[in-house]
Amino acid sequence: MKSKPLRVALTGWGGLDNPEPGLAVARALRDHWNGPLEILGLVYDAWTTGAWAPGVANSVHIIPPIVNGDFAALTRILQIHKEHPIDVLLPCLDLEVPLYARLAKRLLREGIRTLLPDPDDSFKITKPQLYWFCYSNQIVTPKTTHVVDISSVALHADLFGYPLWVKGTVAGAKRVYNAYQAAYEASLLATKWGGGVLLQEAIEGSEHVVSMVAREDGSCLTMTMMRKIGLNARGKGMVGSVVEDPSLRKLALHILSKLNWRGPLELEFVRSQSNGQFYLLEVNCRFPSWIYLTALAGANQPMALVKGILEPGNRAPKQAQIGAMYARDVQEMVVPASSIVKLARTGSCDVPAPAIMKSRRGDVCVAVTGISALELTQPGLGVGRSLRAAPEVAKVIGLGYASTDTGLFRKEIFDVCARMPIEENEDKPERCDEATLNRLLAIQKAHGLDMVIPNLDVEIARYQRLSSELRSHGIHTLLPTPEATEKLSKQGLIKLSSRSGQVDFDFPATVVVSSKKDLQAAWKRFGSPMMIKGLDSLATKVFSLEQAELAFSRYKEFGESKIIVQAVVYGEEFSIGVVCDSNSDLFDAVPLKKTVMCERGKTWSGLKVDMPDVMHRLAGLLKKVGWQGPADVELIRDITTDRMILIEVNPRFPAWIGYGQLVNSNLPRELMLKALGRTPLATPKSPALDKDLVFLRTAQEISASASAMAMFINRGEIRHASSR
Repeated sequence: MKSKPLRVALTGWGGLDNPEPGLAVARALRDHWNGPLEILGLVYDAWTTGAWAPGVANSVHIIPPIVNGDFAALTRILQIHKEHPIDVLLPCLDLEVPLYARLAKRLLREGIRTLLPDPDDSFKITKPQLYWFCYSNQIVTPKTTHVVDISSVALHADLFGYPLWVKGTVAGAKRVYNAYQAAYEASLLATKWGGGVLLQEAIEGSEHVVSMVAREDGSCLTMTMMRKIGLNARGKGMVGSVVEDPSLRKLALHILSKLNWRGPLELEFVRSQSNGQFYLLEVNCRFPSWIYLTALAGANQPMALVKGILEPGNRAPKQAQIGAMYARDVQEMVVPASSIVKLARTGSCDVPAPAIMKSRRGDVCVAVTGISALELTQPGLGVGRSLRAAPEVAKVIGLGYASTDTGLFRKEIFDVCARMPIEENEDKPERCDEATLNRLLAIQKAHGLDMVIPNLDVEIARYQRLSSELRSHGIHTLLPTPEATEKLSKQGLIKLSSRSGQVDFDFPATVVVSSKKDLQAAWKRFGSPMMIKGLDSLATKVFSLEQAELAFSRYKEFGESKIIVQAVVYGEEFSIGVVCDSNSDLFDAVPLKKTVMCERGKTWSGLKVDMPDVMHRLAGLLKKVGWQGPADVELIRDITTDRMILIEVNPRFPAWIGYGQLVNSNLPRELMLKALGRTPLATPKSPALDKDLVFLRTAQEISASASAMAMFINRGEIRHASSR
């Protein structure tokens, strides 16, 4: 007789580039729970990407926003409980913890167990209150002030000194270096979270985080210390390792003793490089988003919490394995549109089972660049997944530049990861060309190499220059010529837009500025909001002249000689992944309508659409300029005129390109076959889950290792023996 499954309900499934903890908590339970387990995902909208991760949640349910109050939350939870009896409820977001703590006794009467701190105890460690908690308990923390009036942020920041951190009252933090930056970031954070912002002294040093679970009596059930190794530009830990520091452990236990805590707790510290002192930065009343690391390290905190709720007084798990590491990468999947529609309409839906794909092994070896999700998700990850599914491919080699490139640890995608040279002297590109060529030839000698697919904008010109030399050595590419790239570059599109009747596309109103005087004139012309773009990269939407001037200055610091200013176009956004052959004929494409984008405007969900008229016009444009190889075409359907506006054409695949393979349009495979002149082998179609398959991406932690990073640095490559 089968035992009754344990049902655990979880919140916090947001899976964008700054993910919420719910998916990591659920994965820790799913991967290690001994016995039948059902996981219920509680979300606030149907497009919460983490909840659809295959093989994790059994079902997903919409709950009312927190602002609707306690009664609305209780009513909905009990409604779900009636259909799917819940044993344990784990809220995974800071703002939810006080709400469910207030409801804990009422939930317990219905058989739903929790382990949460008293609302008053969680209030005293909120960001606006934390400084006073530290002061009262002699806990060292950086100098911090709460600024309610946003108009006075610049004045307070100048008095504070730079650099400093501008923090939202609930979440979000930006490091700033002048008053303009402080005011700009403060306006964004205050708009999102309310209650003003916090200004905090920036302590230089290493960042450490402690995750803990407190028992009912406030004692520590389990503790894991993590040091951030790889941080992105926003200060988020993308690579981290378990550490053990007696002084940090003692400090964390001291803080816990002052809190009267129950349940999960996260303590964030910086260790000063000048005096070795640990400074408490933040306290969060839930698990950290990297909590899956505790499962990788053999000290599974989510499982310890659930066991502690079900059987108070149970033994603590083993201490985490020192040196265990994680890297935050992305998972991409497809979900039937009917499932998302059902969730939106009815409030509940089962999560489809993951599709299992098998592929044959061929004889082609392909290398791809752009294999990291450290900053933005780079296209090489999706290109690698697509090639892995191609029956002609024997080996996929990932070409990386840094030991923190997250793709280094994706052994299910890459057979080998090889380090590429970085040329520091940009004034002499021929040196980088020679180093790149020599490295590729060495890789070819060691592993065989038939083709290379560059996926980063900054690399394209280099590989264009090298294409003939590479071909002479049997390494193929299929890229647009420099002339075609220039014609459809940002400046090239500006020239096209000025030639009436030359191209059958509309363009946003655009000017190129080289001084702040030009910028001020553009502001008078376009108004708020306005787009600021660099010629090579970077894009920022600004809402005031001060923000525009700040973005202009920052882009100059990044080496942008000229800045593009555009009027903002409102409407539905589209991206088209394209492949043209050597005759500049468009032979395959995947048009995608964007449905979810992260803060930086990158695609995290989308749906394949039919756009025959647009595709016809695009094919004509690409033929006219002599394009060949891949392209990422960005468009917006103007909400006012209903005209399709051409925004950008990038000479590489879009970052979501792995979606194409999932809906039977494997563009990287098509590119490879055209470049090599190969006839495609027969391959099974992906299982048809639904007529319309929605693309979803979610951030998640994967296992990393210091030995692999060291091997990449010292030996120049990592070989994944467990690959196919």
